[in-house]
Amino acid sequence: MFDKPDEEWLRFVAANRKGSSESEEYDLILGPVANDQTMPVIDLYLDGMYDEAETIRRLLPQKLKDQYTFKTDKAIALLSFRTVVRV
Repeated sequence: MFDKPDEEWLRFVAANRKGSSESEEYDLILGPVANDQTMPVIDLYLDGMYDEAETIRRLLPQKLKDQYTFKTDKAIALLSFRTVVRV
């Protein structure tokens, strides 16, 4: 769904943090993770201290990893076991 942390991604994350997301309409959500490391910057955006461009500029150096959220049984059915990797 989100290839990179951009304006659309930031608005989606902000809506989730405010409890007003429309994520229920999705079976699967893919995109950069918004976690404890990103929250100080996102909180400043939510407080109006940063605009979208400044927020994303400050988040990009964090090299955000992707996360996958399987929201429905339909999405979980997409998973398949392939192999075990022993370390």
